[in-house]
Amino acid sequence: MCFDIAWENSWRHEANHDAAWVFFKVRAEGEKEWQHVRLVADKVLNPTGYSQETGGTRLDFVVPDGPDGFTGMFVRRAEYGVGKVAATKVTAIWDLAANKGMTKDPKVSVRAFGIEMVFVPEGPFFLGSGGTEPYHFYQYTDGTQHTQPYRVTSAGAIPTGQQAGKLWARRGAQPEDKGELPAAFPNGYAAFYCMKFHVLVCHYTDFLNMLDAPQAEIRYTDKVRYGQIGRSEKLPKYICGSSDSWRACVALSWADGATFAAWAGLRPMTELEYEKVTRGPMEPGWDTGDDLDHPSYWEVRNINGWRLPRERPVTVGNAKGRSFKGTHGQGRAALPADWPQEDAVGAGIRGGHGAAGRPSHRLLADGVAPERADYGWRGVRTAPKGIGN
Repeated sequence: MCFDIAWENSWRHEANHDAAWVFFKVRAEGEKEWQHVRLVADKVLNPTGYSQETGGTRLDFVVPDGPDGFTGMFVRRAEYGVGKVAATKVTAIWDLAANKGMTKDPKVSVRAFGIEMVFVPEGPFFLGSGGTEPYHFYQYTDGTQHTQPYRVTSAGAIPTGQQAGKLWARRGAQPEDKGELPAAFPNGYAAFYCMKFHVLVCHYTDFLNMLDAPQAEIRYTDKVRYGQIGRSEKLPKYICGSSDSWRACVALSWADGATFAAWAGLRPMTELEYEKVTRGPMEPGWDTGDDLDHPSYWEVRNINGWRLPRERPVTVGNAKGRSFKGTHGQGRAALPADWPQEDAVGAGIRGGHGAAGRPSHRLLADGVAPERADYGWRGVRTAPKGIGN
């Protein structure tokens, strides 16, 4: 499969980089169902057969492998630089046999999709700011203090409880006492890619148009779309205006956003990953003020600012959330079993502006809530090991 790709304001430097998550949908002639394309690759970084036409921005191609891999590819700069990325005739290899009803000479429609992502590298970071934000994380000592930040130093299990040295939370949305966050739970130490922006109106419109009619009807409710996405009697059925297409799609329920992530081959972020996205590896203290904006250390955009949508991460304040294993979606509009399901139990709400936007503010960290105008959605994907910054 060949495609052209371009995006603005790209970067790669010694700290991190941005990328595009690219995936494909295919439909055989005469069929109604769009299928997700599975890729084939002999290695993760720059597999054989993945290439581009000479003359554009030189690119790396990263194809995640494993049981939930091969659902898409990361495209990033091959060298340090900033500015626009533009490349033509980028080639990816389709595992044709993985799609039912396809032949070696198929007559098909193919759609390529791209989502801008930001690489958050492996490394330690702090939970909690040392301040007094509601329900903030801290390291328990002897019961006389509740402000010492907890440092995440590995991707292994994190002991939790009211015992010396363990992770705990002040007053509410607490993890299990005398328990642990399992090693399978994405605790933020390992590298991951985070969506640079929230799910945009153009993303969600494309998503609706790829679903069958009953699925799309469930994921679209005109009373909460605030005029961002409309319906037409013609195809494509779901449409958005040019002025709205690059805005965040608001009033997404947990199920709306999670289903989009599963369809795109991504997963929800956890609230520990959320704190790393915002605070980075910085020592706590800078993030305790009441400023309207608390931007991301890693350049994840539109997070924690005036009138920006809130985030919907998986919480550690609920047993269902703590059982999350970080499984990625397989390109279907179905939630993996370890994710919080349609009822949103196991998900929470983080972020906002002012005090609510402090990276340690957890007042609604285990809040089960329906869609609201100030709720957005942002997915992530665990980065393959060994791909560098």
